[in-house]
Amino acid sequence: MGELIWQPKYIYQPEWNDFQILLNPKFAEEMFNSKLTEQKYKMIQDLPKNIMGFRNPDPYFFHKGNCFLRQITLHGGDGKWLALDNLGGRNPDFNRPIKYFTHNLDYRPSASDVKTLMGLFDLYVEYSELLK
Repeated sequence: MGELIWQPKYIYQPEWNDFQILLNPKFAEEMFNSKLTEQKYKMIQDLPKNIMGFRNPDPYFFHKGNCFLRQITLHGGDGKWLALDNLGGRNPDFNRPIKYFTHNLDYRPSASDVKTLMGLFDLYVEYSELLK
């Protein structure tokens, strides 16, 4: 696939660890149209443990029973995550890049947290063929 699927934004800021990711709307719509079965759910949730050594349970949250990613949670309940903003219960607008924003990375910031969230997002995109 020769086009950019996702792009991190604002990671250059030395004193600010929050960042944004733009997801290609064509790719996002493909994931939206893929049904999330129980088998696919278990497989994608296990990948971070098996590949990255991620120790926390089920980092991925999906939209309405499909494979479109709504949120990635870093440490379960510590309040650090990457998520769609202001979508509510609506479906995304696939005419423009899908924006994901980090939350609470400015609280006790860690470069490791930033790297892990980006790694989890990259893992989702890299292994997306298994979800289609």
